[in-house]
Amino acid sequence: MPYSDSTTIILGADGFLGHHLVARWQARGWPVHAIGRAAGDFTDSAVVDAALRAAPKAGRIFHAITRQRTGQIQYAIQGELLADNARIHLNVLEAWRHHQPQAKLVSLGSSCTYAEADHPTPESEFGLGRPHPSVRGYALAKEMLALGSECYGAQYGLNWLHCVLATVYGPHAHTEDGRAHFMAAMIARAVATKASGAMEFEVWGNPHTVRDLLHVDDQLDAIIAADAVFTDRVLNVTPNAPVEIGECARAILAALDWPAKIIHPTNSFQGAGYKSLDSTQFLGATGWRPKLNLRTGVAHVLASDQAEMTRP
Repeated sequence: MPYSDSTTIILGADGFLGHHLVARWQARGWPVHAIGRAAGDFTDSAVVDAALRAAPKAGRIFHAITRQRTGQIQYAIQGELLADNARIHLNVLEAWRHHQPQAKLVSLGSSCTYAEADHPTPESEFGLGRPHPSVRGYALAKEMLALGSECYGAQYGLNWLHCVLATVYGPHAHTEDGRAHFMAAMIARAVATKASGAMEFEVWGNPHTVRDLLHVDDQLDAIIAADAVFTDRVLNVTPNAPVEIGECARAILAALDWPAKIIHPTNSFQGAGYKSLDSTQFLGATGWRPKLNLRTGVAHVLASDQAEMTRP
């Protein structure tokens, strides 16, 4: 395993994915250099330059830093999301080529970069069409990161991989309004609503909205599998198993053993109606498959949250 032979730098170590990446490396005994918020604001090029200059020479850099918001608030801050994320990504690319050119840059992308479609989108459609209006600024910065990795790789002889991920949920995910992805938000809302004694569960948006979904443990396994086989390309890293929001809600109720009635309030936020990736190339080359089904994944989150609450 190459991770045991050299240090891995993880950018965004305080975030949801970054936190789990650091924990995975530590659990496996792989050398890791975590860079989080204490390093400073990554929209400042001097901060990024200093962080990667001071880091040990690495075999991999996992870039998980992003500024993201969800739901209705995204419409109001498109420019901010574009400007902040574009600066972050360009700063990382520059510091990578100056201070860590021997490292493979593995960046973590989002399916929102793809245009809305009525079919699972393959990598050949990356950069074609317009993303959903709610995520234009964020998506454009992510596309720039992927294409920027390609440009820097070509000019400076660097290796890279841009992994486009599923919607990821799991312990320590954001649950606050404006930051939570749909699954983490639904789990948190269901737990709170059940605790209140109510027997109705509000699920926002259209129950037939389609997404790719993975528990964070499975998504990390998938990223590691992809990194072992692929380089210098944009790659969809998902299970080819899209789910409807309604299925997710029913899985949460089953895991909670809560026979509540699901209701769908009118005029709640609705993103892209169908967003799923075609990961045939990744699945065929790696043989990776998820270990956790939907209900088991939710049960893992609930158990982890309960353990956190009872920890002295």
